[in-house]
Amino acid sequence: MATFADMMSLLCVFFILLYAMANTDLKNFQRVAAALREAFNLGSTPAIIGDSGNMGSSTIQAPVFPQEMPLKQQQFMQTNAKMAALATEMGLGGQISVNMSVEGIIISLSESLVFEPGSAELRPEAREVLDEVAEILGPLQNGIRVEGHTDNIPTNSPMYPTNWELSALRAVSVVRYLAEEGGINPNRLAAAGNAEYKPLAPNTNRENRALNRRADIVIVYPGGDDGRYSVTLPGQSGGN
Repeated sequence: MATFADMMSLLCVFFILLYAMANTDLKNFQRVAAALREAFNLGSTPAIIGDSGNMGSSTIQAPVFPQEMPLKQQQFMQTNAKMAALATEMGLGGQISVNMSVEGIIISLSESLVFEPGSAELRPEAREVLDEVAEILGPLQNGIRVEGHTDNIPTNSPMYPTNWELSALRAVSVVRYLAEEGGINPNRLAAAGNAEYKPLAPNTNRENRALNRRADIVIVYPGGDDGRYSVTLPGQSGGN
């Protein structure tokens, strides 16, 4: 009887899952997947949202996560889900990625998305993206640091004598937009320029240099947990 009861219980759970996945959209599937991963301790990397499927508006609710999951990981996965929806809706695959380090959540925006070539001026498309990012950052109370990064090619510009100036002014451009247009409290914001000295990949070819030219928006947490979680958004080839 005990064996029979166990079998019936497993069958019941199986058919409930089949029903849930047959009558849900991508968002609800993510909720089920996240809960299963937590229940069976399958690791910390959440499911990746694919290129297919209609994600609706950028205000899509993030998946529901078990309350036992660490708050930092919950917010990381929620931020990733929202940024994935944004990347899919705006066709920005490969230009946005979300990672989690010991220090906090890192939203990486590629240079080609945010800045004019060799300049700290924001591209028109970047303003729409930063508006959406500001909506995600607004409800959080954490400090936010924007970091500018370049490759190792000299600037050859009198406006930016070295990559230090270029990366720092790019970070300042994003910070000012988040504060002045995005409504983020300036007390929460900081800007930093790292030039070419924190690359994601060796500056040995064109693809790697393009990957290194980026603006990182770091949602800073006091203290930190061990481990690093990394998720690549639609079309991103990786590298973090």
